[in-house]
Amino acid sequence: MTRLLQRAAITAIAALACRGSAFAQQLPKPLSEPLTGREQFLTAAIGAMILCGLASFVLLGRITDRTHVALALFGVLIGGFALLVMFGGVLYDNPVAAAVALLLLVGIFKLMSLFEAGRKAARKDPSEG
Repeated sequence: MTRLLQRAAITAIAALACRGSAFAQQLPKPLSEPLTGREQFLTAAIGAMILCGLASFVLLGRITDRTHVALALFGVLIGGFALLVMFGGVLYDNPVAAAVALLLLVGIFKLMSLFEAGRKAARKDPSEG
């Protein structure tokens, strides 16, 4: 009988302890409002990056290594512009952040141009025969 009484007491204490959470404030529904233009752009950018990665995986062995590199760099380019859109508001207030963003964009374009320069150098000149 004492064991049954102990279990009842523990259950009653647990019920009393958890009773306060029922009166907590309801959380707002995060998806109740429509997406803003920025959120839609970021969603599309993340989706495009995922598609680049999936295309690279699915086409493994069917396309050249250069095409895999191109898909990877395309994902990097999309990600760079998505971050620019995401943190673009900070750039107006902070000149140091704007300078860093400019340097990062120059770095991304330099990376893309190195890929294209390597591609042009690999081509054979038709006049050399």
